[in-house]
Amino acid sequence: MSSRKSSRRSSARSSRTSSNNKEKDNIQSAMNTGLAQGIATENKKSIASRIPSFIFILALYGSILYYLYNLEDADCNCIRDWRHNFIKAMCLVIIFLSFVGLFGFNLNLTSLKLLAIIFIIWTVLCIIVIYAFFTYVGDLNATQCTCAVKKQPNLNSIMNFIRWLYVLIIGSVLFFTIVITVLGYSLLKSIFRK
Repeated sequence: MSSRKSSRRSSARSSRTSSNNKEKDNIQSAMNTGLAQGIATENKKSIASRIPSFIFILALYGSILYYLYNLEDADCNCIRDWRHNFIKAMCLVIIFLSFVGLFGFNLNLTSLKLLAIIFIIWTVLCIIVIYAFFTYVGDLNATQCTCAVKKQPNLNSIMNFIRWLYVLIIGSVLFFTIVITVLGYSLLKSIFRK
């Protein structure tokens, strides 16, 4: 009789254990499904929030590329030096990186040194491309390049606007960086005097 009782008890325990495991599996499955749906919804929202900046970057650098490709006609005798090719290459890289960023392919860099090196290289490249763009468009207008000034006057005006806008943005950033640095230094100096 005691063997029957113990077999019933073990049978009841195993059925409770198996039902508990099934409940845990169902809960885990529901959580995973909910989590996956939450991540998918979050990713869609994230992509939707990045679309306006992607469209802006595509329009800006696409128009610069279009302007530069129009200067490559065989009958066009405009200046074509390293700046022309460098600006084109950087526009393509920027468009590619914004496309990659649109879909959230983030590089999770854990090395702070590597991240600092990449940031410094990218900053130097951006400064060079801004300088190249500013001087190149200026030289095209100074030499009255027919392909730039006469054949596409509206686009040339837009490129001149972008050229000066870059200078305004860089100048503003430098100005505020200097002001914040001076004010921060003065504030720290006055704090440590007391």
